[in-house]
Amino acid sequence: MTSNVFGWGIIGCGVIASSHARAVLANAPQARLVGVCDIDLVKAEHLKDQFGAQFATESIDELLSSLEIDCVSICTPSGLHAHCGIEAARAGKNILCEKPLDIDHSRMDAFIKNVHTVGVKLGCVFQQRTHPLHRRLKAMLTAGAFGRILYADLSGKDYRSPEYYRTADWRGTLRYDRGCLMNQGIHSLDLLLWLIGEPVVEVAGFADHLARAIEAEDTIAGSLHFASGALASILYATSSSRSRLPHHIGIHCTEGNIILQGSQPFVEVRGEQLTFESDATSRQGHEYHVHDLIEAIDNNRDPEITGESARIAVDVALALYEASETRSVVTLR
Repeated sequence: MTSNVFGWGIIGCGVIASSHARAVLANAPQARLVGVCDIDLVKAEHLKDQFGAQFATESIDELLSSLEIDCVSICTPSGLHAHCGIEAARAGKNILCEKPLDIDHSRMDAFIKNVHTVGVKLGCVFQQRTHPLHRRLKAMLTAGAFGRILYADLSGKDYRSPEYYRTADWRGTLRYDRGCLMNQGIHSLDLLLWLIGEPVVEVAGFADHLARAIEAEDTIAGSLHFASGALASILYATSSSRSRLPHHIGIHCTEGNIILQGSQPFVEVRGEQLTFESDATSRQGHEYHVHDLIEAIDNNRDPEITGESARIAVDVALALYEASETRSVVTLR
């Protein structure tokens, strides 16, 4: 365990910021919450009072100029992640960026380049990768326990009300947010791609706003072609008329199957169903990511989810959007 103490700042004090604040407090005494920032100072003051930060400000420059802050969490709207991250890197701060890394190829390129140029650490949030079961399945897939991957599928049918999109003027916009796949579905897409562990080479798909008055999609259906020849289907929506429908990820291989749906996963290898005991004591979610960034700084290693790793799901999502817009099969770069 490190003896260093890392001061933390949070940029953007919307809904997800409280998860980062709790994670910082959970990693005490190695982490302490110093400052929070939002263009809405009322939101910043509320977060400061709720979690005991030293100061709140509406100026990102003021936050980044604090000598007591070593790391910052980026919790702004998605289309501002790279902009704020580049500012943080240039100020010499280590970064924990909320998903997605950004929603634009060139901005992600610039974000990653600036991090490497300055030499700070960039860790990214995809908390489903921290679940003990998912980590075990990843290790088994990597070791070839299930044989060769043949096909996979992802289905997420969420509900987001019209009022949800009216609570903030950036929600559902092409400039700052995109739609259901980039905002809500990116967690499941990232988990699927991380578990499979091989590059997507081609995509095709259709996206539209079928039920919500937004610029971006509330429904998307697509197909993925992996480098090995494996195939996958994607269906994600926030246009459902009902909340809390179960999400589904299936990975089907020559020697076994994985089905993640609800609280009871189905995992079988060569006809034998496997069971897994839960590990309630392990760090998970944002707490894990904060701890990992601290360990990466102390040990001068990369965080587990680097910018290069975090952008994979975003690049696939952007390719699916392009496929829908151009009515074509898109090859990933």
